[in-house]
Amino acid sequence: MIYLFLSIITSVIVVSYFKLFNRYNVNTFQAIVVNYLTCAIMGNIITDKPGITTQFWSEGWFPYTLALGFLFISVFYSISQTAQKFGVSISMVSAKLSVAIPVVYALFFFSENVGLLKLCGIILSLTAVYFISKSNNTSTQKGLWYFPLYVFIGSGCIDTLLNIINKNYIPPFDTNHILSFVFLTAFVFGGTLLAFQIFRGKQKLTLKNILWGIALGIPNYLCMFFLLKTLGAFTEASIVLPINNIGIVLTTTLVGLLIFKEHLSKINWLGFVIAIASIVILSFS
Repeated sequence: MIYLFLSIITSVIVVSYFKLFNRYNVNTFQAIVVNYLTCAIMGNIITDKPGITTQFWSEGWFPYTLALGFLFISVFYSISQTAQKFGVSISMVSAKLSVAIPVVYALFFFSENVGLLKLCGIILSLTAVYFISKSNNTSTQKGLWYFPLYVFIGSGCIDTLLNIINKNYIPPFDTNHILSFVFLTAFVFGGTLLAFQIFRGKQKLTLKNILWGIALGIPNYLCMFFLLKTLGAFTEASIVLPINNIGIVLTTTLVGLLIFKEHLSKINWLGFVIAIASIVILSFS
C-alpha cells in the first residue's frame, strides 16, 4: 500500500507544478522536455544495472517504449494546458477517468471478470469527461475542450500499455530498465521538436526553464515508478488503477480548491460527482 500512497502524492505534486509555471513565467514545453531527460537519468541512477543498453532494439518491450514515449510527452503537455486553462482538478479528473480504457482492455485481453456494473462505470466515465470539459466560455477556455479529451484518451492508452509491459516483461526486466527507455524516447520526441523551434528562432532555451524541468522530472519519474510497483503488487489491474486514480482525483481537487483557489462551475461539479461515481463503480464492481 505504501507504493499506492506514494504514487498518489507524487502525481499531485507533478500537476501542481503546472500552476506554478504560469505564476513564474516558465516555458512549459521546455520544462517538459528537460523533465524527461531528468527522468531518463534518474532511471539509470536508481537501477542496479544500466537501464540504457546497446541492444535495446532487440527487446520485446522496445516497440511499446516508442509508443509510450510519444504518448508521454503529448499527453503531459495536454495535462499542463488543461491544468493552466481549466485547473489542476479538471486536468487530473480527465486523466484519471481514463481508467475506463485499460479496464476495457483488461476485461477482453487479460480475461478479467466483466459485469453490468463495470459497463455502467465505463459509460459514466465518458459522460463525466463531457461535463468536466464543459467550460464557462472564458477567454482562456473557449475552444480548448480537446485538451481534456486528449488527456482522457491518451492517459488511458498509457495505462493500458504500462499494464501490458508489467504483465509481460516485469520481471525478468527491472522497472527502471524499461522506464528509462520510455522517458528517453519522450525526450527524443520533444527534444527534436524543441531543437527545430530553437533553430528557427521561435524559442530560446533558458537556465530557468532547465532548472524547473529538473524539478518537475524528479516527482514525475517517481510517480510512474511507484505506479508500476503498485501494479506489480496486486493481481487485478482493474482494481488497482481505479483506487489509485480516485485517490489522485480527490487529493488534486482539494489542492486546487484550497491552495490554488480554483473555481468549478455547476456543470463541472456535476461531472466531478459522476467521475467519482464512475471510479468507485469500476473499483468495486
